[in-house]
Amino acid sequence: MQVKVDIELKVGDLIDLKKKDFLRVNHEYQRGLRWTALQKQMFLDSIFRDYSIPAFYFHVTKTSAASMSNTYYDIVDGQQRVDAIYTYSENAFQLIDPAETSRSRFPNFVKDKACPWASLRYADLPEELQDKLKNTKVVVYLLETDDEDEVRDLFIRLQGGTALTPQDKRDSWPGKFTEFILRVGGKSQVPKWFGLPLFRDLVKGNESRRRQLAAQAYMLFHSVRQEKEFCDIKSANIDEFYHQNVGFDEKSSDAKRFEDICERLRGALDGKPKVVGHHLLHSVLLYDWMKDEYAKGWEQNFATRLHEFERRCKAAADAQRTGDPNEFARYWPSYAQWTQTQADIGRTIQRRHAFFAAELVQLLKPTRLDSTRDFSDAERQIVFFRDSQRCQHCMMLGDEHVVDWPSAEIHHVIPHVEGGPTTTENAALMHRDCHPKVKRRVDDFHDWWRSRHGHRQSDDADPVRVTGRRTRPPHGTEVEFIFQGERHAGTIMDGRVLVEGQTYKTFSEASGALTRTSRNGWRDWSIRLPDSEEWVSADKWRKGRT
Repeated sequence: MQVKVDIELKVGDLIDLKKKDFLRVNHEYQRGLRWTALQKQMFLDSIFRDYSIPAFYFHVTKTSAASMSNTYYDIVDGQQRVDAIYTYSENAFQLIDPAETSRSRFPNFVKDKACPWASLRYADLPEELQDKLKNTKVVVYLLETDDEDEVRDLFIRLQGGTALTPQDKRDSWPGKFTEFILRVGGKSQVPKWFGLPLFRDLVKGNESRRRQLAAQAYMLFHSVRQEKEFCDIKSANIDEFYHQNVGFDEKSSDAKRFEDICERLRGALDGKPKVVGHHLLHSVLLYDWMKDEYAKGWEQNFATRLHEFERRCKAAADAQRTGDPNEFARYWPSYAQWTQTQADIGRTIQRRHAFFAAELVQLLKPTRLDSTRDFSDAERQIVFFRDSQRCQHCMMLGDEHVVDWPSAEIHHVIPHVEGGPTTTENAALMHRDCHPKVKRRVDDFHDWWRSRHGHRQSDDADPVRVTGRRTRPPHGTEVEFIFQGERHAGTIMDGRVLVEGQTYKTFSEASGALTRTSRNGWRDWSIRLPDSEEWVSADKWRKGRT
């Protein structure tokens, strides 16, 4: 195969070659057109911004018939880009306006830059911009060979390289948050991006995964500290955070506190087995809650207690798999299963963390710096998220009202003056105005709390109305519905029915979707409560007959 490099061709030449059918696609090995309209718009926008264009690979094909011959160019690599350029020249679409579009996220330095081609089709471009596009130079590799197998082999090699991960792409984005995560998460090829030892040495996963984990850890840390809520940490949410924090200040108090927590956590885990990503995320948040409110000493036991928590999660998973319950079975519906289902959704992370924090504090048994009757900020946050930000006094009255952080108060279920301990197990979240002060109201709440919880689980925040009729099974309850010989299985999550990847508000809605009929779902479904081996009718459970 002979390869020639042409560096004199321009975008306008590609348009002419395509228009006159000299550029062709060999469909025997090429995939079809795949780019979306947005991908085409972004590519043309990049050309106008003078960003470099990847090289094109064309196979020079000569054909003849009778006494005539012609030369064509089969596109080996660059089909999507050629199509984007050509269809734009034919006015098939208009370009995006970074200041207006909501379909793609642009950093402020792009939005603030003049964009005279914004929202314009090719025919509407000023003449100087049309010339700019047509005169943009491209690099073309011309391949000359009669052996089609060589061309196919090259095509496979061009397409078969290791694809960039989403995090690899983020690493090349402009902005201060990019630089911060590269330095914290580490990139071994670049000395200045040394990586904090916590991510570099003590977390499982490759470098790209560790940098993504560092970004997710900071997102959650920032969201909980600033907004008192758990954000989603899916790939699209990470992209959004990067774009929103182009001007990130790595010397801010939050950034410095995050790095300090990472260093202290590294000290606790040093010399111990590596930890998995979700344990790292929860450990960072727990350290933030505990570091200022408990006497020194708890950190030296943290690694041992964390690995004990991990052992219990594995035991719960084994019990789930084999059907043989053990003393840690509750770890499955409360934590372990939510590392596999919707694991990067904020409400799932919140549920996991409420359980994680309560269990670790119980295992660590730290000494509070302030032993007064007031709950520490760490304990307040544990209860706030454990109770799903719902006022428990309102729940007693049959209502569900969200409590915002500034107005949140923590109530001693057994009053402090009667010897009630200042612990999360004896705590309930309430609105400031709902907090009972009169003894009769305090006793009423205490009686409701005991009847509701019995043996309290830290993740159970589902209500029982004062009428005695239960409104829904607790979080983590397994559910099943058998219809026409087919079994549909799922779980109760945050009071909703999660079945086969779909979420329903009620059992009836789930039944209706699965059967395409109108049904009383309470009579359809059977449930198995957390820590129970017995399947019971959902309707019987609701009516309190179990």
